[in-house]
Amino acid sequence: MPDDLRGLRCGALNRRGDPCKRSDIYRNGRCKYHGGLSTGPKTAEGRGRARVNLGLRWSSEPHAGLKEPDAAGAGC
Repeated sequence: MPDDLRGLRCGALNRRGDPCKRSDIYRNGRCKYHGGLSTGPKTAEGRGRARVNLGLRWSSEPHAGLKEPDAAGAGC
């Protein structure tokens, strides 16, 4: 890392709104915890999975879409 960039702080805002104080930053200027936001799914398949997961996350039933355990395979 160039000398003029040594000692810089991450600066990403944490949950309280305070800037991150870590100084071990990567080339993008952020620490390992604040590497940047995801750019999202790139493929049609990935976007479809994200859409399904979003529907499961915000459904009115807490466990909507989850499968029940197979009764035949249960027990010892």
